[in-house]
Amino acid sequence: MLNAKSNHERKISVIGEKKTASRNLMVIILAALAIIALIGLATSLIIDSKQNSTLQDKDKQITNLQSQLSEPKLVSIGLQYADNRSDPNAPFLQITGYVVNVGSVTANNCTIHVNASQSGNVTAINTTATITPSLRPGAYQAIDMQFPYTGQALMTYTSYISWTS
Repeated sequence: MLNAKSNHERKISVIGEKKTASRNLMVIILAALAIIALIGLATSLIIDSKQNSTLQDKDKQITNLQSQLSEPKLVSIGLQYADNRSDPNAPFLQITGYVVNVGSVTANNCTIHVNASQSGNVTAINTTATITPSLRPGAYQAIDMQFPYTGQALMTYTSYISWTS
């Protein structure tokens, strides 16, 4: 009988060890699942954050474009420059082409600023002229202007257009 009791105690001990091992395994599995879930959640948050950042950047770009569209915007098309020296005593720079308002608001005080230089970087022309008092959205204005100067032929010339809202 002593042996039977001893075997019974051994069975209880083995069953207790199996239950403890089983519990430990379950704790490890649950911990691993929790870690995997946390990694998945962190990855999801990072992706969501990047998408939000991208959407915010796109919203800023759209807002910027919308504000640009609610303003006048003049562009020049086909501007051509000709240094006309047919009369050496009265040379002039002739500028021809078009100016178009591609904005959605009337452009006012539309002007062209002209700079031209002669040999030795001598300024021959530095002036501003009115193209038109105003230019409605979608409208265009032909340019055919002459800017007189004195002295040698022009080496360089540039222009830019300006306006007010």
